[in-house]
Amino acid sequence: MRNPCTHFASFSAIAISFGCFAGCNPKYEARVYNAPKVESQFVRQPPANPEVPARRPGPMMGKSAIPLQDRRILAAAIPEGSVVFFLKSTDTIERLNRVQANFRSVVERFAIDLPNQKLLFDLPEGWSVRWRENDIAKAELNIDVGSDKPVLFTITDLSKPEDQTGWEQYLLSNINRWREQLSLPPIDFAALDQQLPKIEREGASLPSYIFDNTGANSPASGQFAAPTAPAKNASATPSPSGPAAQPMAPPIANQAPVKLVYDKPETWELLPARDFRLASFKILSEGGGEVVVSMAKDSPLQNAKMWSEQVLQSDDEAKIDELANKVLAEAEDISAGDRPGKLLSIRASDEPTSPTLIIASIPTGENEICLFVKMKSELKTSEIEKANLIRFINSIRWE
Repeated sequence: MRNPCTHFASFSAIAISFGCFAGCNPKYEARVYNAPKVESQFVRQPPANPEVPARRPGPMMGKSAIPLQDRRILAAAIPEGSVVFFLKSTDTIERLNRVQANFRSVVERFAIDLPNQKLLFDLPEGWSVRWRENDIAKAELNIDVGSDKPVLFTITDLSKPEDQTGWEQYLLSNINRWREQLSLPPIDFAALDQQLPKIEREGASLPSYIFDNTGANSPASGQFAAPTAPAKNASATPSPSGPAAQPMAPPIANQAPVKLVYDKPETWELLPARDFRLASFKILSEGGGEVVVSMAKDSPLQNAKMWSEQVLQSDDEAKIDELANKVLAEAEDISAGDRPGKLLSIRASDEPTSPTLIIASIPTGENEICLFVKMKSELKTSEIEKANLIRFINSIRWE
């Protein structure tokens, strides 16, 4: 299979002027990190509920219109053959209370014929399906709750890892992604079975899982799921020689860890180790921001849409698609050590305080996994720090 990281249209070679950074020659500090070859598998969030704004993680990406204490995610991961179907709704606690009784039965009986756009089971009364064309989400379930807008569940299908370790890792990465949207800490493998009810489906070799959580500090927190386990190594601090050695997920069988080596700019502060990150840094220059290094599976168009959605802080799919395609068309060539990749720049506007993402995607040559380096900041900060980011990426090597 072709590596998705290379599935871009042809792009012109990178042409970055460093003139604007004249006189800025920060010192660099070599760092070494012992990292598993596979950290997590990244999956694009289904398009957002029209009533609920898109996912906007992090301080620069804005907030949902639903207050955190009222926000709830009800979702399911349903493995079926070589794919996983995701059903997901982000809405208020009260509105999802009206549909939760039927949700489990939908998951238990879920069967779908995507090529012919047909559900192979009967929906509960008041539920209906709408098929989407040329979208990441293949369909949506609409539930009449007696208000102006129905509750909406998107239905998305994505490839499933072939081995058991990869599947557990994939499932956990999605659960923690949903938890992040609720400002909840990540959980580890030991807590996975406690957090997610298993749903056995007739004829299925793997169980399905239901995710049901409310936002952090919600009065209903804990009402719908088991108590949250503490984030592993949440208090870990970096050692003098580099980021704390923290496994984000068990390595694939028979694969030895690799050393990820890089040079840290002086204007970046190394942050304590966190799950699902190889390293993360606080930007100290004006405006601040964050740089995160991780490894995950890549799908260029899907990810570009997701990042555009975050930056635009909008649910307008036409605008999201337009920006995502523009971002891919203008992607620059970049390299981490001797590995070529792509650099994407995404911003909502030319205003100095506009939310901005600059993301490098570097193929690792291992099971379609890419190394991601993502800088999240305001536009004015990204213009100051882009040269540092490029030099940082260029310095990355595997040993």
